[in-house]
Amino acid sequence: MKRHSTDIVALLFGVAFCGTGAAFAVHETTGRAIDPAWVSAIGFVALGLIALAATLLRRPLTADHDVDTAVDTDDGTDAS
Repeated sequence: MKRHSTDIVALLFGVAFCGTGAAFAVHETTGRAIDPAWVSAIGFVALGLIALAATLLRRPLTADHDVDTAVDTDDGTDAS
């Protein structure tokens, strides 16, 4: 099977559908209502943590990018 890119829209709708189903199940079994503001806040914090982790894990492991790449144009002769 070929690897394909992640469909963000489908992923977000799937997460929203699962969240709605979980809220319905909690409400039906316990009688407690879940505030949608808390659900969205927890979702945004989770997305931020995922983005932070992805950013930190993609950085280069070596310090190759710190190497000085200046070109030495001196040909060894004195101009004076």
